[in-house]
Amino acid sequence: MSQVRKTETPEDRVVAIMSKLPPKSLMRFKCIRKSWCTLINNPSFVAKHLSNSVVNNFSSYTCILLNRSQVHVFPDKSWKHEVLWSMINFFNDRVSRTLYYNVEDLNIPFPRDDHEHILIHGYCNGIVCVISGKNILLCNPATREFRQLPDSFLLLPSPLGGKFELETDFGGLGFGYDCRAKDYKVVRIIENCEYSDDERTYYHRIPLPHTAEVYTMATNSWREVKIDISSKTYPCSCSVYLKGFCYWFTRDGEEFILSFDLGDERFHRIQLPSRRESSFEFYYIFLCNESIASFCSLYDRSEDSKSCEIWVMDDYDGVKSSWTKLLVAGPFKGIEKPLTLWKCDELLMIDTDGRVISYNSGIGYLTYLHIPPIINRVIDSQALIYVESIVPVK
Repeated sequence: MSQVRKTETPEDRVVAIMSKLPPKSLMRFKCIRKSWCTLINNPSFVAKHLSNSVVNNFSSYTCILLNRSQVHVFPDKSWKHEVLWSMINFFNDRVSRTLYYNVEDLNIPFPRDDHEHILIHGYCNGIVCVISGKNILLCNPATREFRQLPDSFLLLPSPLGGKFELETDFGGLGFGYDCRAKDYKVVRIIENCEYSDDERTYYHRIPLPHTAEVYTMATNSWREVKIDISSKTYPCSCSVYLKGFCYWFTRDGEEFILSFDLGDERFHRIQLPSRRESSFEFYYIFLCNESIASFCSLYDRSEDSKSCEIWVMDDYDGVKSSWTKLLVAGPFKGIEKPLTLWKCDELLMIDTDGRVISYNSGIGYLTYLHIPPIINRVIDSQALIYVESIVPVK
């Protein structure tokens, strides 16, 4: 039986071409023709564009989203936070061993006052989840869209005083996509405590069981979910999303990874490599080539230098996890901290002067990146591998 070959229509060719264009161009095209606006807003086109962006990001170049902030102090002693977001596109020529890149500064009108900075707490499919003051925002940096989430019903106003009054505080935040529900979710961990004295001093603080809640984009609302972890558990990092799970680097007297299944909405505990495997101190997790990875470092006080290791989680069966040491870098002098790893052997770091550096571990070469300088001391810096998308947040 002869097969009927599907003929490609002019409309198909338009979709194929437009789905490979950058979001900035597509946002302009929405204003040119009504049919293009309808096409670009179509969920199937949004998914096709995201798929093409993911493939392109892994093959030809790497995009990194960089978040930095500094404090400006004025002559009258007033001050304000300045937030600087940049998108760095890296092109690594393996033949000539040359690193090419361009930098685009982003101007996103975050709703915040001058004393509030912006911290990234999660990322998925081109959308970042950030905290601005007491507000949680979902933002697509490529389209400049953002959505402010409603207030929590578990996070209460701070009590004015008195003992045994419940005090709640932000404990951790995660963001990702639930493939089963086909919806984006935010999970928030709330730390609860009370005090046994009227002055509410730290030494009289009584930890209470944590609570947690989940926000779904479809309903634009929060609901409480069960959490069964120690009251002394403290998520210490930006969450990492991978294949339906959110992960945090966490401490409760020892370091481990806390995970949350966005499908069944349950928390799990994952062990890091033991001290027998690494004498370095673990303190951060990130996404590395579709795997969970962790930075650990060792500071040599006598040499004033820092070395770091990167470990990658190979497998996790719900009970045990297995890890492999991916690379060792250093010792370095004048390095504040590593930010992320890209293309398996390029380590992005920030030095004590706030300059961004890319270190190629294969050839042991440092490249200082010419990014618009920070005038004052950097107080916060974050970086993540970013894929541009037109996924809507409104």
